[in-house]
Amino acid sequence: MRVLCICSISWLCIFSLWAQEPHSPQSHTYDESTYQSNDIITLNQAIQKTFMSSPRLQSIQAQIEAAHGNQKQAKYRLNPSFEFDAENFAGNNEYHGTAASEFTYGISQTIEIGGKRTARQKSAQAAMQIAKSKLQTEKINLARDVQIAYLNVLGAEEALKITTEQESLSREILANVTQRVAAAREPEIQLHKAKVALSMSMIKREQSVRQLKIAKEHLARFWDATNLEASLDHAHFFNLNAPENLEHYYLCLKQAPELREYAFLKEEKKSNLAHEKAQAIPDPTFNAGIRNFRENRNHAFVLSVSLPLPIFDRNQGNIYRVAAEINEVDSNQKNTERTLKEYVSENWHNCQSAYQEALQLKTHILPTAQKAFSLAYEGYQKGKYSYIEVLDAQRTLSDANSQYYEALKQYHSSHAELERFNRTLEQIDI
Repeated sequence: MRVLCICSISWLCIFSLWAQEPHSPQSHTYDESTYQSNDIITLNQAIQKTFMSSPRLQSIQAQIEAAHGNQKQAKYRLNPSFEFDAENFAGNNEYHGTAASEFTYGISQTIEIGGKRTARQKSAQAAMQIAKSKLQTEKINLARDVQIAYLNVLGAEEALKITTEQESLSREILANVTQRVAAAREPEIQLHKAKVALSMSMIKREQSVRQLKIAKEHLARFWDATNLEASLDHAHFFNLNAPENLEHYYLCLKQAPELREYAFLKEEKKSNLAHEKAQAIPDPTFNAGIRNFRENRNHAFVLSVSLPLPIFDRNQGNIYRVAAEINEVDSNQKNTERTLKEYVSENWHNCQSAYQEALQLKTHILPTAQKAFSLAYEGYQKGKYSYIEVLDAQRTLSDANSQYYEALKQYHSSHAELERFNRTLEQIDI
């Protein structure tokens, strides 16, 4: 009776632990827990830490600086040229030396016409916007990746909590079965089954420990840390909110930075096309100078104009190439829009399905499975049920819990993909 009372009290403690708010930090007392007394790092803080240390963002920031240099360079006009011309020197007879020489000093300037400089500036400005759009895309993608990694740690933590409780419960059941077998109230085969159940629960717990370690290291690597030292905000994992309707995400999709990047890319290509067409118009070069006649010490002004004749090369090839590139951008934009729309639709359906599954498990299946296990265990202690029935109820409860956490993980993963399009630029501090 003393052993039976101890087992009953232990079971009540375990069951009350199982039945309390599932993300309560008080139920995570083991060493591997992320709910320690360390400072809590929230999801937004984890995202900001990633932004500050990401080499991918630093690389794109360097591209923006390079684009700024191109934008600055595009506004400058062509430099003038200084020209010096010497004639009639170092010859023979009266042209010996420089006595009969003519020296000309002049400045030549090529004038760009046809809108070349304007087109060049518009192209550089569009290139700057493309680089900024890439930065926005990368930040939104990183925010999504960190969110998924953050919630994966919480999911692995909750999975470890379940396997830890299952191991403790298996130990209690094994102790109870051992006593009943010793008292000849159960056949010895039940003792072996209880030992196997304990061994299996220990294996599952060890697997959960490894999975949690991997998830923590993966999250910490986002900000170049080797291990996760801080505690996490555990409330995120059990937040269940129905996704918005599909049309809402389609509207958000239109503002996706990937698609805005195509708009700027098309603008850049059109500016390049205007520049290539302007290149077909020859630029005149003006030259003005002074000629010095050494023979009589006289001076005279010199003025000349040169203009290339566009007879053979009218830049036809480059114009054709850029026009084809514009068509390529249009096709790529349509393909990206179609791909992203399919991507949103797939994740929306996955999120909706996982949400309904998790909600059903939380509100109906899990409470029923817990009650069934409680009744089976209580009836087993009173001799009403066999150990097989207890084991079956325990397995059903374990499977329901595992399915619940898998549904939550699927929900958060799909929801993070959807929130990638719903996340505003202000939320990621661009």
